[in-house]
Amino acid sequence: MSLWKNFIIVTIPVLNLLWLPAGVEGSWLIDHERFHISVHGQLSCQDCHINISMKSRHPDPADVNRSVTDFFQADHCAACHEDIIEEIVEGSHAGQDAMPWQRFDTCIACHNPHYQVRESEDTAGAILSRPVKEKCSQCHDFQAKLPEFAGVDQQCLACHLAVSGAESRTVRQTADLCFHCHSTENRQVDSFPLIDELRYASTPHTDVNCLVCHPRAAAFEHGDQAPGACSQCHRPHDEKKTHDLHAAVTCGVCHLNGIEPARDPDSRQIGWRSPRRADRVSPIHQMQMPQKDESCRSCHTRDNEIGAAAMVLPAKSIICMPCHAATLSVGDTVTALSLLLFCAGLIVIGSVWFSGGNQMVGTGPKLAQSIRAVSGAIFSRRILAIVNSLILDGLLQRRLFRISKERWLLHALIFYPFLFRFIWGLLALIASLQWPQWSATWAMLDKNDSLNAFLFDLSGMMVIVGIIGMIIRRVEKRSDAAFSKLPAADWPAYALLGGIMIAGFVLEGMRMAMTGSPDGASYAFVGDAISRLLAGFELTGIYGYVWYLHAVLTGAFIVYLPFSRMLHMIMAPIVMAMNAATNSQN
Repeated sequence: MSLWKNFIIVTIPVLNLLWLPAGVEGSWLIDHERFHISVHGQLSCQDCHINISMKSRHPDPADVNRSVTDFFQADHCAACHEDIIEEIVEGSHAGQDAMPWQRFDTCIACHNPHYQVRESEDTAGAILSRPVKEKCSQCHDFQAKLPEFAGVDQQCLACHLAVSGAESRTVRQTADLCFHCHSTENRQVDSFPLIDELRYASTPHTDVNCLVCHPRAAAFEHGDQAPGACSQCHRPHDEKKTHDLHAAVTCGVCHLNGIEPARDPDSRQIGWRSPRRADRVSPIHQMQMPQKDESCRSCHTRDNEIGAAAMVLPAKSIICMPCHAATLSVGDTVTALSLLLFCAGLIVIGSVWFSGGNQMVGTGPKLAQSIRAVSGAIFSRRILAIVNSLILDGLLQRRLFRISKERWLLHALIFYPFLFRFIWGLLALIASLQWPQWSATWAMLDKNDSLNAFLFDLSGMMVIVGIIGMIIRRVEKRSDAAFSKLPAADWPAYALLGGIMIAGFVLEGMRMAMTGSPDGASYAFVGDAISRLLAGFELTGIYGYVWYLHAVLTGAFIVYLPFSRMLHMIMAPIVMAMNAATNSQN
């Protein structure tokens, strides 16, 4: 029993050091209303901050990165709260016996001196949540505004009084507090960056309160503050503008001036660092509007240290949509040429189709007649038969299942992964344009998201297994008499489709080897395995060429599609649906 007792006595003080109640926040700004109703609301600033007037420099930049507890002196509290000190000496506090591990030498660990209310009164949060007349009348007659601070405190509150709202006075007051240290007029021997006030006045955010982008700037431990989220004001870019999601890239990498991209070794996120300048004047607030591909060059250069491709690649275009969350763009040469040749192929095939039948009727009238027939079927009671056939014979491939379950399985291994990827990508594209605030949108677009990574690798492997299965089946049954009556195997289609999938997996492995594997990326089990084989190689220079190989193979498959047997993926459901409509009419 004594062993457990000793363990508890030793362990709990350690845990107590790791966790302190929410006392003072370390903020340099005072909420007037909360301070007014606190137990210290009628005191002068000088009553507690007696050393400030004796400082030669206030604020002192040497102090801003320290913790608020570094400035606490218990004798300041003891000057007024002698009875509390006596209680603690006798082993109790707040009417309760003190535990062996409890320490009472840092009052502000539990008590915020600016906002502490009397225990006998309602809490500050409950009071402040009520209407003005109701909450003010609890203590005194209703007043139009809070009482002014004493004259001796006005100088303190010129900087330290928190103001709210978007009016210019609020923005200016906060900026003045920041410029007290960061103005270019401050040329003392310090290390922090400076801001040119005249140039800052012409920046995009000059009318925005500094605390919007730097929410923890007006507080101690100033140097460790995290920047605010740009998304609180700005919508994320869609992939057509940024060419890719860039989920691991912070906004500042593209939009801040005078910075260098840098990858965090732990999170693998790409942030930035601001190089030191001799004059210490930072141009970072000037911002920049990315100019086409020029702003991409800060990352996408040869021998970059962040694992970015040396080549600036276009956005995934419309020809990528069957497999990826892509865009509707056709701006790159591969896409434009592929679609042009695909349409030309359809025209050639269509001219052959419409050359049959009545030779006295031209191709144009035959096409018009076909369009009228299709429109008439769609906008009629036969639509139910058409939808039924599209679902059962097209989507579920019912007829093929009845003929051969083996063939159905091989077709399913190729067809359904593409269908899944297309639907996933289409939903992600629509959501990114219409509901960018929805967090699931960006998870669907993020290649490193665990669910996304796993499902896309799984579906890709299913396609490869399906292609291999079809090839094996062809080879094994080529001597079969019944099988020999079928059309010859479409080897170019197999080769192109297999090449697309293999190049895609190699690209994924290269990307993961270049950038490291963020949390969740390892669920892409194929890409992860390939990345381990490629680890240590310099890949940034050749990544772009492999990317274009993947794109060219995709374009070649699309160009070949009108002449391949795989055109039945498009035509078979249509023919079966129209036959169903005809049978329904009869």
